[in-house]
Amino acid sequence: MRTKFCGLPASNLFQSLSGDMPNSTIHRYSTIYDSPEDVDLWSGGISEKPLPGSMAGPVFSCILATQFSYARRGDRFWYELPNQPSSFTPDQLHEIRKTRLARVLCDNTDLIDTIQLWPIVLPDHEINPRVPCRSGIIPSLNLNKWADFPTTSLKHLFS
Repeated sequence: MRTKFCGLPASNLFQSLSGDMPNSTIHRYSTIYDSPEDVDLWSGGISEKPLPGSMAGPVFSCILATQFSYARRGDRFWYELPNQPSSFTPDQLHEIRKTRLARVLCDNTDLIDTIQLWPIVLPDHEINPRVPCRSGIIPSLNLNKWADFPTTSLKHLFS
């Protein structure tokens, strides 16, 4: 499974798994299975050591990334998909990507004046401080990027 789907190195010997999972797990598998190829996907996948910055090992990381890629490319309404009638312009995509949840909450709630930079993480004075919504620290969405005509042509309409 590792080699066919994810392009990971073949594991014909249990010793070849030593970098991917704990030695005690490899030993247990070697007493149950004849070959690493016999280990089922679920138990082998959850036994792998997580990749740096991840909670999943090489096989599950590959599967998750592949499925997410398929979902993005297969959804004609995915906001980053180019060359569709509903596609955003590069400037619009830039505005969307710089938007933070903190800005969405500030702009749509009358009850808060301050918010932490990452609202779903507990506040911390050094790592995740509360900042005023109106301070300019949290980037705002420039809706002019969605205007159907240049803003210079608006001047004559309102003068």
